[in-house]
Amino acid sequence: MNEIILFIIGALIVLNIVLVVLIFVLRKNIKRIEEKQRGELILSSLSIGGTRYDAFQGMSGKLSFSLAFMAGDKGIILTSIHTRDQSYLYLKPYSGGDMSLTEEEKKAVEVALKEGYTIKDI
Repeated sequence: MNEIILFIIGALIVLNIVLVVLIFVLRKNIKRIEEKQRGELILSSLSIGGTRYDAFQGMSGKLSFSLAFMAGDKGIILTSIHTRDQSYLYLKPYSGGDMSLTEEEKKAVEVALKEGYTIKDI
């Protein structure tokens, strides 16, 4: 009789250990799935807008551009300025109402927020 009770207690201990390991593995997988879904949600709400312009009034054609990648009122702005001899690339963080933008960058943000493309459109 004591052997049966010891066997049952041992089986319950092993079962508890297996359940703890299973919960740990499931929790880790759920966290990974949540992170992936959060990233997909951010991408699905990302709006893209841009504008092309001549940065030096007739010297380089309309080769310069600003692109705004917006998620709500925050985002980043990629600006590329071209001259005949050189090209410059700038990346700026944007947080709603940022006044340190050029007119072209403001236009790119405005396009992204009002009529920009989303990842779903592309």
